Amino acid sequence: MKDFFDYCKNNKKTFTAILASALGFFVDLYDIIIFSAERVDSFISLKIPQSAWPSETARILNAQMAGMLLGGFLWGIVGDKFGRRKVLFGSIAMYSFFTLLNAFVSNENQYMFCRFLAGIGLAGELGAGITLVSEQMDKKFRGLAVSLVGGVGMLGAVTAGIVANFFSWQISYLIGAVLGFLLLFFRFSVLESILFQTLPVPSSKRGNFIIILKDKNLLKKFICVLLVGMPGWLNTGVLITFTPEIAGSMEMNPAPVAATVISINFFAFAFGDPLCGLLSQYLQSRKKAISAFLLLHGLGLILFFTLARKSIYIYYSVFVILGISVGYTIMLFMLAAEQFGTNIRTLVTSASLNLTRAWVIPLTLIFNWLTLQLNHQSHYAVLMMSAVALSLALWALSRLDETFHVDMNYSNI
Repeated sequence: MKDFFDYCKNNKKTFTAILASALGFFVDLYDIIIFSAERVDSFISLKIPQSAWPSETARILNAQMAGMLLGGFLWGIVGDKFGRRKVLFGSIAMYSFFTLLNAFVSNENQYMFCRFLAGIGLAGELGAGITLVSEQMDKKFRGLAVSLVGGVGMLGAVTAGIVANFFSWQISYLIGAVLGFLLLFFRFSVLESILFQTLPVPSSKRGNFIIILKDKNLLKKFICVLLVGMPGWLNTGVLITFTPEIAGSMEMNPAPVAATVISINFFAFAFGDPLCGLLSQYLQSRKKAISAFLLLHGLGLILFFTLARKSIYIYYSVFVILGISVGYTIMLFMLAAEQFGTNIRTLVTSASLNLTRAWVIPLTLIFNWLTLQLNHQSHYAVLMMSAVALSLALWALSRLDETFHVDMNYSNI
């Protein structure tokens, strides 16, 4: 670690890129969580009937996810064609403006519109940040740098929960917008990637997803990245979101509080990111570190399904393990960036990140369907899904290349 900090001290422009990317991920997660944290208060303020809350929640969340999916490809193309730095400016400016407007909406349609456009803006943050940091860092320290980005970023989710407890929903969105605009000004000091600037590839061969679709090996890698990320979003989108239903199915009394589970999970997640980076550095391997965290996730799941129902304290404690274990996801996107050439690297990283987040849509649908098939025994439904997701993730990881020592100065044409 001393060598890493010495490197950052002697390369201040590189450290600036790390800090700018970390704060971007902080704002990213703040925004994702703030809707969930302020949903009820904002719906009451907008006089949305309580009977319409489930449908409006789904509509707004789906709009935000659609924006992030679209933005993942849009900003990926911009980053590979025009530069990583331009994505960092454009994405945060778009997010900040529409989050500012979100504080002044007067009906659910305006709310949805702002969430959709803010989602497009947010989609470019982490992908461009990981790409820029990975291309500027010495390859010995790439994993540590990206893990630091992830650890700081996770605190954005924790901050959103704290802010929501002390401020109105309008002020919470205004805080998010102000943070974004401050970050925009800070990013004027960030330098463009030298690898991008010296890339000897014509514009038509940059940020082109057709390159991946036409190459079976590249397409296989892209799909495998998505599969490795599945357990992380099953944990967030199902185990956490449906805490009341799953705990009820396990006949827990007293029942765990969903907000407490969210806080514990994301706080542990903030430690999991740097821990995975440190393990990767120690093992000199991305894949071994991710494998270890997936196995830790498996242990957490075993404890969840065997012991968690016995005590609410055990239930909460298990989510410390699960939260730490899904810290592998930031290292996964580092691995993704290293698998692909400079001409499509931002596209791959941004698209895979937001497509991985989108796992929550099919996983939620499958969970609800399985729960009905199993006579509302939702813990059995999530048990089956977790076993399949973890198995697929371990298999997919075995199909990816080890990239710890890879030089990133190459292209896929």
